[in-house]
Amino acid sequence: MVMKEQNISIITSEWEYGAGKLGSSAGPAKIVESYLNQGNFNHLAEEIITVSPGAAPHRSSDSLPADSNTYTIRPNLKNGAELLVHQTAFAKKVAHQLNLGHRCLLLTADHSNGIGGVSGLCSTVDANSVGVIWIDAHYDLHSPYTTPSGNSHGMAVNALIDDNNTEHAVQAVSPEEAQLWEAIKGIKGIGNAIPATNLVFLGVRDFEEAEDALVSKHRICSIHPTEIKEKGIEACLEKALQHLSHCKYLYVSFDVDSMDPTISTATGTPVDGGLTLDEAKTTIRTLMGDNRTRCLEITEYNPSLPQPEEMLEAVREILGDSGLI
Repeated sequence: MVMKEQNISIITSEWEYGAGKLGSSAGPAKIVESYLNQGNFNHLAEEIITVSPGAAPHRSSDSLPADSNTYTIRPNLKNGAELLVHQTAFAKKVAHQLNLGHRCLLLTADHSNGIGGVSGLCSTVDANSVGVIWIDAHYDLHSPYTTPSGNSHGMAVNALIDDNNTEHAVQAVSPEEAQLWEAIKGIKGIGNAIPATNLVFLGVRDFEEAEDALVSKHRICSIHPTEIKEKGIEACLEKALQHLSHCKYLYVSFDVDSMDPTISTATGTPVDGGLTLDEAKTTIRTLMGDNRTRCLEITEYNPSLPQPEEMLEAVREILGDSGLI
């Protein structure tokens, strides 16, 4: 759905098939509904357009032939064909709203939607001028060659850069999967990759060796929770924005699992040691106060998991500091 207010567009994506746990598809609508129930956006009702991924992918297609001697039986890119279709459509919607001169608030189900969101921005401007601030408990830097699960929400950032990290491959990838992966990476335009120097990770604390190696290889800016606790969130945000001072446009992606599980329970992959609610609010307020920020994505809220109302209230508090609602 899309809701437009002045120069703000709110776009939701219900795609949840990049995650291991289902239920996050209801997250975006739950957030929107909470505002509609309080009388917000009622004057925009005729402009709300519902967009969903359609029928669920066929789970039987997730497996490669049982007699394969070359490839792992577990697929390395689950629901990849459907992901390509949905994220292409999502990217076009984001690009259209950006071309109208709007800033975009993206409420998405799982974090693989970051592929479509960033691709939408990159299809309107030169990717070399785009900075991405990924606020998450995880790097999401796996590729089909390194993924331990085959879930694309753990590959979203890798889909944006030009490095499949094949030197740390742990499994073979079928030609079909490889071709599909390149098509997904090409949603933002062939050769239009985000430079690794244009990435900032904030709050990551759960990752695999292959991902850490990629961060080290490209000297990607990663601000860990220990640094946040030692220096304070304001200093860390200043560092992040200084690192991206060469970028003309910013995409901010906020996974609710970036927050500590004492706040963020209704999400698929909570990890101890995350942001406090005050730190999260300061982060969004600061980053949205930067005129270069064109998109804010809020993702991975799963109301089917424990304490959904508490998580919803936290999201609403964060959005209250975004300046978009």
